[in-house]
Amino acid sequence: MSALLVLVVGLVAGIVAGVTARRHGRVDDSAHQMVNFWVLDVALPALALNVLHSVIFPANLLLIVAGPYLLFAFSATLFLWVGRVLHLRRDVVGALIVTTAVANTSFVGIPMVTAFFGAESVPVALLVDQLGSFIIVGTAVIAVAATASGAGVTRAEIARRLLTAPALIALLTGLVLRPVAFPGWLTAALTTLGSTLTPLALFSIGLQLRIGAVRAWRRELAIGLLVKLVIGPALVFGIYALAGSLGDHGVQVALFETAMPPMVAGAMIAMRYGLATPLPSLMVGVGVPVSLLTLPIWSWILQG
Repeated sequence: MSALLVLVVGLVAGIVAGVTARRHGRVDDSAHQMVNFWVLDVALPALALNVLHSVIFPANLLLIVAGPYLLFAFSATLFLWVGRVLHLRRDVVGALIVTTAVANTSFVGIPMVTAFFGAESVPVALLVDQLGSFIIVGTAVIAVAATASGAGVTRAEIARRLLTAPALIALLTGLVLRPVAFPGWLTAALTTLGSTLTPLALFSIGLQLRIGAVRAWRRELAIGLLVKLVIGPALVFGIYALAGSLGDHGVQVALFETAMPPMVAGAMIAMRYGLATPLPSLMVGVGVPVSLLTLPIWSWILQG
């Protein structure tokens, strides 16, 4: 549970730092951007390059990693429909998709899988994260964020932002270089850089979190977390149930991963593109504690 502890400490430290700094006027509202630069342009690419270079592919790979893609498709469709019905702004719909259509399959997912399914199930969780959530964040999430960030953004500009995103470049590089063995010093360096992502990302989100904003964004927050923690996983669960695959232990772990709270990297990307601030930070700040109540229920359903 050490990873979960790091997540909580990072978030709380960011909240305390933000409240203290604003109270004494020592920091402006753009201070978090310096932290975001490190997280999105250094730590995340380092992690992507490292894990995609060394991941091992099992025989039932497609069955295991399909969950995150189904979750993203279902969630994005639901948010687009809700956006039309409730006449939500373009950036709000974009923030909901970017922040909550992908699950936190690593920072929260791995400790939760260890707690409810045992340490022997962690390799499955890593595959779901690296070949599912990670690839979606590096491609579809960036594309949605670029599209939702402004009506004046051209397709060429969206393509440029997507293709020049450091995380996507690192992800593709890791796959291309799989036949090439990395020297030990490079692997160690990438591991160290990647390990800074969790505490700094949560610190940045906590720094921007305004607890008082929960009331102003309560409708959007409730919609996002209902889809992320309940409806989205239930739809994916239903697809696997119809396919008769629920008896597979790997599938159970993969489905459990789809029930995790909003992904930190997605929230960071939403904030970089200025999507409905402070909704993305609220999604993570509120979603992680709430998921500690919903995840035991999903574990019981899957293993019952």
